[in-house]
Amino acid sequence: MMKTSPTPLSSLPAELERFEKITLEELKNSDAQLLNRKERKFLMTRAQFSELLTGLSGSYRVLEIDHSRMSRYSTDYYDTDSFLTYLQHHNGKANRFKLRVRHYLSSGDSYLEIKEKRNTGNTMKRRIPVEGDTKLSEPAPEAFLSSAFPYDYRAFHPVLTTDYTRVTLVARDHPERITFDLDLSFQTDECEYSYPDVVVGEIKHNCPLRQSPAGALLHTLGIRSTSFSKYCTGISLTRTQVKHNRFKKNLLLLDKLSRGGTCIC
Repeated sequence: MMKTSPTPLSSLPAELERFEKITLEELKNSDAQLLNRKERKFLMTRAQFSELLTGLSGSYRVLEIDHSRMSRYSTDYYDTDSFLTYLQHHNGKANRFKLRVRHYLSSGDSYLEIKEKRNTGNTMKRRIPVEGDTKLSEPAPEAFLSSAFPYDYRAFHPVLTTDYTRVTLVARDHPERITFDLDLSFQTDECEYSYPDVVVGEIKHNCPLRQSPAGALLHTLGIRSTSFSKYCTGISLTRTQVKHNRFKKNLLLLDKLSRGGTCIC
């Protein structure tokens, strides 16, 4: 889709060196994949992220791929001209979908993904591997979308790219995975917003959050969960003609934590 020069990769936080590693193969074979799960999101500063890591090394392992504990991601989001899936979220629709292609830049893998948020509060993710430049009309994506996506995929096209650096922690003794996204940026053909000082944390779980050491430590540090969608935030920033009242609180929080961020338009 629409690409600019990638944001420089963050240096490895010293706190991550204390974590025991888990390999990608081990993660894939564990119960922490959690394609059907609940999610809780948290926004924090880089300083708060470092403080959080200090208290978690005994309870979690860090995902390591090719000797790296940080991975670069790029995600292309698809929507209609009228921003159907964005407005589903904005308007509070209980059962809603997002369509995206996620690129794992460290490994070169790409996946076409359908993310469904159900009225039970659970999130279901379905995906198939694709080539990085795959079009939705090609046979494999078309068959996948025809069976799993409730809308006419032919009306969908790329509208936003998000880039970030991800750290993944996996709980040692219960099905829980935590991701931390750094160096976050939102891009369209006309505009780019970047937030290098903000970290987006997400606890992915299917057991009570009170059992999570990370959840308890976040509470102790005064970091509260918030409803935060990278896609909806990016659209709110870059497509100002689309209504975004529902997301103003998060835009203000993002601005506060980042001291303004950087905009290139």
